[in-house]
Amino acid sequence: MNKSINSFLALLTIFIFSACSSVQITEEAVADQSVAGVSIASKSTSTQAVLANAIVYFEYDQYNLTAKSIQALKGVSDLMKRNAKITISIEGHADERGTREYNLALGQRRAESVSNYLIANGINRNRLITKSYGEERPLSLGSNNSAWAKNRRVEIK
Repeated sequence: MNKSINSFLALLTIFIFSACSSVQITEEAVADQSVAGVSIASKSTSTQAVLANAIVYFEYDQYNLTAKSIQALKGVSDLMKRNAKITISIEGHADERGTREYNLALGQRRAESVSNYLIANGINRNRLITKSYGEERPLSLGSNNSAWAKNRRVEIK
């Protein structure tokens, strides 16, 4: 009996670690302190409006989720679990540094990082649409640390 319980716990532990293996977490260090880890602004009082304009910020050349990002994504995950009709678009972005191809790939890795977190927390993949815009849609114009920090992001819509 104890052997079967131990086997079950071992399998459960392996499953949990494998589900989370694609999610990378790092400490947050944003150059401009006016840029928060995540911001969520609602357009209306509807459930879907809570998801509107959610932004997850990243460090330079990184796609790891920060502690602040995870807190906001927990809220997104909980909301999606309560309403199975919600489908979201996860759009990855990069700052202007790097080649167009590199930035498109980095934006995609950032979007997939957010997507993988939500999937690991019980959200079905078919409810998530990931895409990358690379450097093509800057949130802030400028060639300085402040603008770059704002452009290294994933928007959830």
